[in-house]
Amino acid sequence: MNKTVAAFVCGFACTAMAQIGDYMGPGVMSNGAGTIGQRSGEQLDLRFYAAAMGVYDNGIEPFALKDGQLYTVNGLYGEQVSAGIYGQHTWKQALLGLDISGNYYHYDNDSQFDSSSAYLGLGYTYQKSRRLLFTLRGTAGTSTYGYGEGGYYEGPVPGQLVGQQSALLFNNRIFYLQGGAQMTYLFSPRTSLTVGGQGFTSQYQAAALIGVYGYNLSATLQHRLTRRTTVGATYQRMQFDFVKSYGYSSLNVAQLFYATALGKRWTLALNAGAFQSQVQGIQQISLNPVIAALLGQSFGYQTFQVTDYYPSGNVRLTGKFKTSELTFSYMKFVAPGNGIYLTSREDTAGASYSYTGIRKWNFGASGNYYRLNSLGQSLAPYSTYGGGAGFTYNLARAFHVVARYDYRRQDIVAVGFRRDASRVTAGLAWSPGDVPLSLW
Repeated sequence: MNKTVAAFVCGFACTAMAQIGDYMGPGVMSNGAGTIGQRSGEQLDLRFYAAAMGVYDNGIEPFALKDGQLYTVNGLYGEQVSAGIYGQHTWKQALLGLDISGNYYHYDNDSQFDSSSAYLGLGYTYQKSRRLLFTLRGTAGTSTYGYGEGGYYEGPVPGQLVGQQSALLFNNRIFYLQGGAQMTYLFSPRTSLTVGGQGFTSQYQAAALIGVYGYNLSATLQHRLTRRTTVGATYQRMQFDFVKSYGYSSLNVAQLFYATALGKRWTLALNAGAFQSQVQGIQQISLNPVIAALLGQSFGYQTFQVTDYYPSGNVRLTGKFKTSELTFSYMKFVAPGNGIYLTSREDTAGASYSYTGIRKWNFGASGNYYRLNSLGQSLAPYSTYGGGAGFTYNLARAFHVVARYDYRRQDIVAVGFRRDASRVTAGLAWSPGDVPLSLW
């Protein structure tokens, strides 16, 4: 087998696995292990860490009323403990990516807001034969915050339909799960077909917030024009069904994509297409005055069904260097909402930078913008933007100083909802290893 065939067919095997994963990932919907568990700088096998920190929070938004009004809780301070595992492990014909984190925080001045979060990202790629590749990928978690640890500003994640904590309106616990499998068959060293499916769900602790469950079926045909450039087309069929609310959404998505390497360090991925949405639900209507006088009420309800077509796509530019990584991304797609906004058009933009030096430092900074326009509901657009930055510094042996700052702004301009939130954490972490601890 020549080098070109080996690189494409073996995919994620050993060194070739990492190279193809880095190149194909941005443009062809990173499947399997993909970038799960990867960090900037030197790539590691699985690495464990534990940390104890102080925490200070402003802008807590409980899902509750105080004196008949929404209220914000500021000036909470306390302690946080965290632990996690991240990294990738390779075998002769397989690659495992793992990213696990969890934390618990206690507020000394108001323990009723004590909480926790947990996240699991798992990907597995298995090369069955020269022509057949299987991938498994899943994410699961729970959180009460849309910012800070557990709610990072990753920017848009193609294919991730639940668990986008940055869209949470309230600090109310969310549980989410998404998982699926795909099979890739290579017709030739340049052309392949990938088919697969996913299931997903997200649920909220508050009874008034609406959960969702659904599925996504997809087929992708891709062709390598050159060693650096891949083109293709993908089709997806999605279904959203809403818990504690009548209604569903059926969606058909078709996109063309183009991915290319720009020199040795940069990759560019472009997806462009459209989606058809069919949304069914219940809406409130004003009754005829005569009927209102008869029934003694001014409003009634009726079902509705709306079919529309919208553009979709995403662009992602990634630069990977010896000790750092820089990413810019934008996505226009459809989302199952955030418990209040149901099926919605989403616009998401993000940028992130991570540096892991060969000596003692890790530094990360990121920010994003997120906007929801509801399909079928008469709601004003919801938008949020924010960012964060943090560092780790190796003190001695396995001990590290860890600190991070996060900020978020939420807006529903038409109704005057405008909220700011921020979080500061700082403390010590323990993690054995030869390179700096990389958390962001």
